[in-house]
Amino acid sequence: MNNGIGFKIKKLREQQSISQEDLAHQLDISQSYLSKIESGTIEKLDFIFMQRVAEFFKIEPQYFLDDQIVQNNSDNNHNSAVGNIYSTVTIHNSIAEEVLKNLVQNQEQISQLMEMQSKLIEKLLNN
Repeated sequence: MNNGIGFKIKKLREQQSISQEDLAHQLDISQSYLSKIESGTIEKLDFIFMQRVAEFFKIEPQYFLDDQIVQNNSDNNHNSAVGNIYSTVTIHNSIAEEVLKNLVQNQEQISQLMEMQSKLIEKLLNN
């Protein structure tokens, strides 16, 4: 599956000469987990993680969705430690950017609610 999310992450990583270990560290995941993502073993990823990947590579999250044309022209300046990699990415996608932003925002709100719920349960159990 050469158009899956994992393949696209791997392609971006390799274009920027970043090791799996370095990228995993930057994304705060294990190298083995990243390897599973890139190999397609893990296909379902949450929106917050995908937003972190997009921010690291300085691309729009839509790049990871189907039906796009991507053109990436990168220079040889590879600052993988801080993710200062400049590239030109052209994306054509049928899903509106606003819809994706709303999905990311909803995922963040759900995460916040779950954290609040956990704190409340912990507080109730300690009383």
